[in-house]
Amino acid sequence: EAKKALAASKLAELALIDPKRAKKVELSVLSAARSKERKMRYISELERKVQTLQTEATTLSAQLTMLQRDTTGLTTENNELKLRLTAMEQQGQLRDGRKHIPRFIR
Repeated sequence: EAKKALAASKLAELALIDPKRAKKVELSVLSAARSKERKMRYISELERKVQTLQTEATTLSAQLTMLQRDTTGLTTENNELKLRLTAMEQQGQLRDGRKHIPRFIR
């Protein structure tokens, strides 16, 4: 606050000596303030995007974990079914005396 008061008094002093230069300085200060405000809005928007992406990443991570668990369960079930099929084929060969039964699932 004291810095602003000092700058304002120096600007007023400069306006008495060189009005054109004082106007340029004043416009420069206003431009810098607008630039700072744009930068702050930009940073706020980036922070909001980061928060949104972090939430999305958490959700996707949970979904990935569930899908990996489901895949593991289905792979296990598939392997068990293959074993059962193989056993059934072997039983069929022994019972029927056949040498070969086609395998539909591998």
